[in-house]
Amino acid sequence: EVVFVIDTSGSMEGASIRQARSALELGLKFLGPDDRFNLIEFDSDTRALFDESVPVQSPYLEEALDFIDDLRANGGTVMAPALARALDLPAQDGLLRQVIFVTDGSVGNEQELLLQVGDQLGDSRLFTVSIGSAPNAWFMRKAAEIGRGSHTHIGKLDEVAERMASLWTRIQHPALQDICVDWGTEAEFYPEIVPDLYAGEPLWLSARLTREPSEVLVCGELEGRYWETVARPERAGGSAALAGLWARHKIEALEDSRIFGVDADEVQRGVTELGLDFGLLTPYTSLVAVDRTPVRPQSAGLSARDVPNLLPAGTTLAAGFSQTATGWPAQLALSLFSLLVATGMLLYLPPSRPRPSGGARSPMAASSE
Repeated sequence: EVVFVIDTSGSMEGASIRQARSALELGLKFLGPDDRFNLIEFDSDTRALFDESVPVQSPYLEEALDFIDDLRANGGTVMAPALARALDLPAQDGLLRQVIFVTDGSVGNEQELLLQVGDQLGDSRLFTVSIGSAPNAWFMRKAAEIGRGSHTHIGKLDEVAERMASLWTRIQHPALQDICVDWGTEAEFYPEIVPDLYAGEPLWLSARLTREPSEVLVCGELEGRYWETVARPERAGGSAALAGLWARHKIEALEDSRIFGVDADEVQRGVTELGLDFGLLTPYTSLVAVDRTPVRPQSAGLSARDVPNLLPAGTTLAAGFSQTATGWPAQLALSLFSLLVATGMLLYLPPSRPRPSGGARSPMAASSE
């Protein structure tokens, strides 16, 4: 069961919405005869094409293609109801729900949305597809990580076919699901939420162990059946690079823990300690290099110049309007209308009457008896 969720807010205007429409059309072509699907679009409101997922049959596909063709970017970005609708659709017996979320991720409430994914995911999987030249990559990657899926980025229209084909290969061929690892000793490993393993895509875990294990057990579900294998790691000796890799993964996990309510001061202390112990750059630790080469002669004066306010490539906003709001043509029309109203008020205001004054009149004031 595949549920496509498409962002049609104002920030998707221009190249982004064209890429999104193309991605959805291609996604429908990858569906098999035994699959079921649904489409959900959202801006300020959320609209589902069908009340529940439907079979991949001609009438439904034609309706879906018409739905995609009519998608236009406008309005705000209210993502939470769309996520809830996709994850709370009536369950389809024997089918694994795969939610494909297509958006630029221009939201300001990342923490609430990531908490929502963790709370409502259930047995579903969330795959995020970031669109455009300036997506919210951190949010999209984290949502896919919590959603036990993967993240795909489409930056240009000519990348849609390749990236969607790669995504569909992963969705159709999960090599191992519900993975568990027994390290043979106490272990601190990351990521703590182990995602599924997909064909052609490696899965990396980094662990710090209290002692050297004789074997490591990896288990999971393979084609609906329990599967396990035992690995006997070879002794490789100490490695500063591997230690630093584990520390970076722990730092990332600590920073992410703030999403789930961990105290910010506690996170800062933990990150700072790791940064100092392993010599890593973090938000709270730095490496300082002093360059003594002069940039300009001391006798030379300072110069100033205007720096243009550049927009992301592919964006069609004609001015610096805020993202995720009404599209720029509508905003421009509203601005011109407001200016016209203000001008009209100035032209038609009645002349002001002189105010009476109780004090002495100015020598230049005219008088009549």
